[in-house]
Amino acid sequence: MPFRPRLLLLLPLNLVGAAGIGTGRAAMNLVPTHVIFGLFCVGVPIFMAYNGGATAATVDAIQSEGGWSPAGIGLLGAMDKIGMTVSAAFWGYMLQRTPAKTLLALGVGVNASSVLVFSALKNPYLMYLSKLLIGFTEGLQWVWAPLWIGRWATDSQLPVWMNLSSGGVSAGIGAGLGTCVAGFSTSHGHSYGWSFRIEGIVLAVLWLGFLFIDPKQLVIRKDADRDREHREKKNERLSPMKILHRISSRDLDEEPFLQNGGVSIQDVSVTDQLTLLWGNALFCRSALAYACANFVVAGCQFLWIRLFMEIWLVPKDVSVLSFLLVTGAAGALGVAASSCHSVTHDVQGKLKTLRFIRKAYLCGVLGSAVASLGVMRQLSHLSNGEDPDYWFLALTQAGGFIVIIGVTAVPGLIQIICNGSVENEELRSFGTGLAQGINNFLGFAMGPLVPQLVIDGLDDYTTKEQALGVSFMTVLSGTLVGVVLTTLALCAVDVKDNCSESTQGGNSSGTDGETRLDTETWSVSSTSMAGSDMALTTRTWPSADLC
Repeated sequence: MPFRPRLLLLLPLNLVGAAGIGTGRAAMNLVPTHVIFGLFCVGVPIFMAYNGGATAATVDAIQSEGGWSPAGIGLLGAMDKIGMTVSAAFWGYMLQRTPAKTLLALGVGVNASSVLVFSALKNPYLMYLSKLLIGFTEGLQWVWAPLWIGRWATDSQLPVWMNLSSGGVSAGIGAGLGTCVAGFSTSHGHSYGWSFRIEGIVLAVLWLGFLFIDPKQLVIRKDADRDREHREKKNERLSPMKILHRISSRDLDEEPFLQNGGVSIQDVSVTDQLTLLWGNALFCRSALAYACANFVVAGCQFLWIRLFMEIWLVPKDVSVLSFLLVTGAAGALGVAASSCHSVTHDVQGKLKTLRFIRKAYLCGVLGSAVASLGVMRQLSHLSNGEDPDYWFLALTQAGGFIVIIGVTAVPGLIQIICNGSVENEELRSFGTGLAQGINNFLGFAMGPLVPQLVIDGLDDYTTKEQALGVSFMTVLSGTLVGVVLTTLALCAVDVKDNCSESTQGGNSSGTDGETRLDTETWSVSSTSMAGSDMALTTRTWPSADLC
């Protein structure tokens, strides 16, 4: 057989294209699930989070080489977070319509390329664009990973894997690794770009790994193969207009295509999908509770070092060391506690998990009260002109230790509840993206911003120490909000269970004439002709999510 160079050029395209249709001539060997988890649900997030730590550690080097203003360098550090926030819902929507392997290969490839380009740039505007692309593509990983874990992990693996990937462990390791590598390299005379090149090379190697994974092992829905086979057997795919007409006429018993997955979420508009999620009380409340935990974590990270330097006059290196010790040890305890919690997907299992989350938040409330007491007592000493009291310092740090234990036990488990509250697997990807966007904005973005706004607002009325103390207590109040939201989520599960039982009874008796589709609330706009005008009417099927 003669040598054909064109075949070599087509090889990467065949590997990426296998995401959608598979390669029949060269079947890929299945990779163990735990290997995929380690490489792509832990390894990739670690080196994507590495970027944030490396940026923070090289701010002085970037500023000195480029002549940046303080506002400009702050915006550069925030561009990846902006990209993650605006892209989360987009990636959730795209995962409904595009094979996971295709999106992951594209996302990780663009991310690695953007990091390598960023390492060589000097122009501020191009660096802004690169950081925005880095954050935009990073958002895909934080949406796909929890969905993949929910699909492939066993019940015993689920809390451990969720904590390691999306619960903050991989992000913390990555940020710490980036800070250490970038700080060490710049202190020894290397350019700031050196640490980013390491990240780009590692991500490029992981990107190559994606190409050799069987597409079926990256799917996030259990019914993906069934839906595809069912649609391929269907000679004529019903148009959305015909689907809506048949739904509005309740002609479901005569059309098995509609009963067995023919009504796809892809046939429903984004507005209707948002309406479905808005009507799901458990989803909304658990998504906000998820953001509360990360609001407290981000706020404490933002204020911790300054708080002890200003109020107790602790040297910066000692304050940094205390921060690392307290957050590291307390975070490990919180993650370990939540990982030991057994998760089941029935109603009683959800109630048990939410009660555990509420206890974790109550632990945070207890720690917040202790830390607030230490801060207030120290501020009272300062107002009286007395020297710092280090007993109150120890009290505040002990309270902070308890707070961190509580809030780090929440994210992994609350994501399981939030994702599982959306029973339709196609809609779940969009819901997960939306929840991640809410978390990025209300949690990671508002965590540093709200206390800074409190400090700026009180600047003309109080001392700097008092403003710091009030802002710190404002952050800690997020634990109390978390308790309220978790309690409301518990109520939603109870109501949902009661409504499910009543709905099942109504459907089995056949007296109500209504039909439920995949236990989701399907509110769709059906069309009825009135002369030459098309009048839009809305029909809502009974669902537990709206109770």
